[in-house]
Amino acid sequence: NEKYIKVNCAVLPPALLTSELFGHAKGAFTDAVKDRIGRFELADKGTIFLDEIAEMPLQTQAQLLRVIQNGTFERLEASITRHVDVRIIAATNVKIKDAIAEGKFREDLYYRLNVIPIELPPLRERKEDIPYLIKYFIKKFNLIYQKDILDIDKSALEILMNYNWPGNIRELENAIEYAVIRTKNEHLLTPCCLPEQIRNYASNDICIEKFLKTKKINTTELIRLL
Repeated sequence: NEKYIKVNCAVLPPALLTSELFGHAKGAFTDAVKDRIGRFELADKGTIFLDEIAEMPLQTQAQLLRVIQNGTFERLEASITRHVDVRIIAATNVKIKDAIAEGKFREDLYYRLNVIPIELPPLRERKEDIPYLIKYFIKKFNLIYQKDILDIDKSALEILMNYNWPGNIRELENAIEYAVIRTKNEHLLTPCCLPEQIRNYASNDICIEKFLKTKKINTTELIRLL
């Protein structure tokens, strides 16, 4: 029941990210016309979610390390040390150990954050989740666009199940939003309202399958030929 604060570390330049996280004093930079509370102070006694943490600049990483170790920091261009008690959740879509090897992410910060790691496989490796995600997104976009769509038909679901989802859940979410906007069926999402690239991907798979059957080439033989 405590506060939950989200920060996307990839969308702000370094100086503004530091100010966003830790706050700043009046006059710290142009347009800083008054003192500002940072996200860590806002999240005190609660949780802060740092999305795309691998995009965080090294200097800001050092400040974050201090917060994790001591629970202390100063606002930008301020001298007063402040204390917070915050639970940190961090996420990234890059291989963090590669970022460490390349000098883009502090190894000591990684080990400080890596208390309960959760590795989420890409959507293409957990396709059993797709029907549940579709239902969730349909409900979400029904509210936004004032629709009354109840479900997705079997052929459209099959297309989505066979797609490889390079953009993971965000791509699926966008696909369902697109379908909800375009559908002319009052209660059901159909293949014709899905994004073209997803429909084409399914069509290409069907064409390849038909070709293999026509030429009587099995998968093993195809791999050998390639």
